[in-house]
Amino acid sequence: MYAEFETRTSYEYLQEVIKSLEDPICILGGWAVFFHVNKNFQKSQGRPYLGSRDIDLGFHLDKNMALEEMKSSALAKDVDVLQNRLKFKPISFRFFKEIHTETGKEIETGHVPSHFIFPMYVDPIVDFIPKRFKEVFHFQPIDEPLLQFAFKDKAFREELEDFNKRLWVPKPELLAATKINALKGRDKGHKKIKDICDIFALLWYSGEKPQLISKKIRQFTPKGTIKKAYGTIKEKDYEKAGSQVNHDTKEVKKVIETLTA
Repeated sequence: MYAEFETRTSYEYLQEVIKSLEDPICILGGWAVFFHVNKNFQKSQGRPYLGSRDIDLGFHLDKNMALEEMKSSALAKDVDVLQNRLKFKPISFRFFKEIHTETGKEIETGHVPSHFIFPMYVDPIVDFIPKRFKEVFHFQPIDEPLLQFAFKDKAFREELEDFNKRLWVPKPELLAATKINALKGRDKGHKKIKDICDIFALLWYSGEKPQLISKKIRQFTPKGTIKKAYGTIKEKDYEKAGSQVNHDTKEVKKVIETLTA
């Protein structure tokens, strides 16, 4: 799905970012799925689970947070580290570096053909967007209200120790719910297939029965939303996802179908 160079580079920068930020650090997206399923996936298949191209970080912001509170928030501190210490550049709601695909070095100056450039993105994701957010941060972030559960109740997160830092990773059912929410609006084929792979892996490799995790997901996501997301998955999507996780198409489909049972 993704080139080995891309996921390896992303993992290297994940370590660098984590080591540079104050903990606890909330990990979302593909790397959060990796932390949950890699041990069982590798035991079953003899290879690591699919990595991620991007690094997604989660932040809690109160809806009514004042300007000064936002300026002293974990998000403000981490954005400062990303830009000023780690030298990520802002672009829209993301932060990025350009990495040369042959040398693995950061591209700082000069013209490099686009096919030699891997854009390494870090995406901050918040649970809520305060009214005056843009006055402080000068961008409009991705928001995922479900993230509030991971911050407000430790029952909905795993607390890990990795890279000598405390990491918070949403529980499989909460993480899967965020993936289902994302699936509805995917317009890029590779991201849609990755979401399907991640949902399948969370259901199959998290250590609990798929039916139990599917039942837990419904406390976060209405059945109508789940069915809408499920309806976007075509047969060819199951085939592509199955080839990535080395499972039969029918098996992938059967496991995903537990979401709507």
